[in-house]
Amino acid sequence: MWTAKQLERLRLESAILIQAGLTQFSINHDASRNSYYASGYATSSSGKRYFLYIPVPNGFPNERPPMYLTDPHPLLMRDGTRISSLGVSHIMHTLDPYPNGMIQLCHWRQNKWHAKIYLYQVLLKGLLWIEAYEQHLETGRPLADFVLTMSEA
Repeated sequence: MWTAKQLERLRLESAILIQAGLTQFSINHDASRNSYYASGYATSSSGKRYFLYIPVPNGFPNERPPMYLTDPHPLLMRDGTRISSLGVSHIMHTLDPYPNGMIQLCHWRQNKWHAKIYLYQVLLKGLLWIEAYEQHLETGRPLADFVLTMSEA
């Protein structure tokens, strides 16, 4: 199922995480499903912990992987509403949630994804999302006020 080239890329992804200082994240193999995922706890600047989970799709690196924030769950907006209830939300930078309500973070436009984008770059966007989320909790302002949307051009 996984080609030698894909396995080489996943080994490179692991090395890049270490080199970039993102050692709280790792690339993991689920032998029972022969699948790969990146995951780990991110600690925000306020000290709160959030778990990011990126299942690696079979078409990686050409196919864009989704990124989910799985802990805390459910994740709430300042007003107490579940973020997952928004579904695709430009103002909160979310995509369709996982069926159990874990939110999917918007990190790269599908039409902008290419094989030269690495998982550490996706995780960096997850870290930015978390910091913007905490600003939302403090101010009530949407994430779009803190994180710019990727240009279509």
